Amino acid sequence: MLSTMMKKELLDLRRDRRLILGAIVLPFILLPLIGIILYASVAVSPPVIEIVSYNQSNLHYVQLLSNYIERNGGIVFYNNTNGTIPDAVIIFPKDFSQNVSNISRQAYVYVRFLLSSNQQASTLVNNALGYLSYNLVYNRTEYLIITSNLHNVNPNDVLNPLLVKNIVVTITGQKASESQANLSEVARIITLVLFPSATPVIFYVTEGIVGEKERRTLESLLASPISINSFIISKVIIAIILGILSSLGDILGIILFSSLMSFTFALPISLSVSFILLVVLVYLLAVLLTAALNVLLLLALGGSMRNLQIINFLVLTFGLIASFSALFINVANLQFPLNLIMIIPYEQLSLSLLYFVSGSSLITLAIVLGTLAISVAILLISSRLFNSERLLLK
Repeated sequence: MLSTMMKKELLDLRRDRRLILGAIVLPFILLPLIGIILYASVAVSPPVIEIVSYNQSNLHYVQLLSNYIERNGGIVFYNNTNGTIPDAVIIFPKDFSQNVSNISRQAYVYVRFLLSSNQQASTLVNNALGYLSYNLVYNRTEYLIITSNLHNVNPNDVLNPLLVKNIVVTITGQKASESQANLSEVARIITLVLFPSATPVIFYVTEGIVGEKERRTLESLLASPISINSFIISKVIIAIILGILSSLGDILGIILFSSLMSFTFALPISLSVSFILLVVLVYLLAVLLTAALNVLLLLALGGSMRNLQIINFLVLTFGLIASFSALFINVANLQFPLNLIMIIPYEQLSLSLLYFVSGSSLITLAIVLGTLAISVAILLISSRLFNSERLLLK
């Protein structure tokens, strides 16, 4: 009986080419689209900084500041913006050069930020002024060393007596590479879009079951020798096949996204085969878990269109909670009672990715196997308890 239902589902799937196309194309588009938006925000709209100086003697310091801003992606106008509204204006007063050249005085500048400017402009200006301040301190320190006849003293040693060497470690205490640390941030973004990109596939189970009733084919199917169990399992198997096809788009999307992130922010990001396979596995588990939840909720609520909307709303809410919570959770501090968050459906899938990139493959494996076992158990038990009257209930 299962083979008969499978043939029917495959035939229906071949007719619905938009579903296949959407399942493959949507995950392929979402992640690269985010990468393109991030790149565009940096490359297309760089911060515009105007530098105003009221004395030509300030030109050396203006040049230092201007060079730093341009090296870090900003656009600099000097005393004239040609009609462009700058994100920030740095003003060197007339006595700046006189004050800065006197070791017993303080020089000052004015900074004016446009209210609608982005955070990148503010960060760039503050970093540029910090760079200028360091150069001024270096010059003054060098002057003091020369006048004190301390010829063997390096100004850098005076200004930087403490060297900080950053070491990133996994939650198991092992040293992590820079690319692994960057991959951790990429994983959080992937969890944010993983559930939305899987939505066409995971809702196929609910729509496929209740859709038979809307097409008025459910009664004839249930009147045939085909069992309820075969009817439901066939829907799940087809959904998993769709998930496999959709995960191909996911893989390409992840590769393009990580490449754009690496190019835009000059970050070393290396995607391992194990990480890509885990993303595909999580995607397929999302399909299986959704099928289990849908069957369980259909069993509890019935198969009316109103109940279908409630079920879709609940499943979507769980998925969104899992997607957004991954942006804030630190798995190293996930102790009782905070670890009870894993009771929420789909939260396990997000955490499995975070645990993996944090260096705990064993916990990832335990979560994945546990989610698989629970999903299959719910699906099998719920499908056996199902009856045609419950499914046909309005």
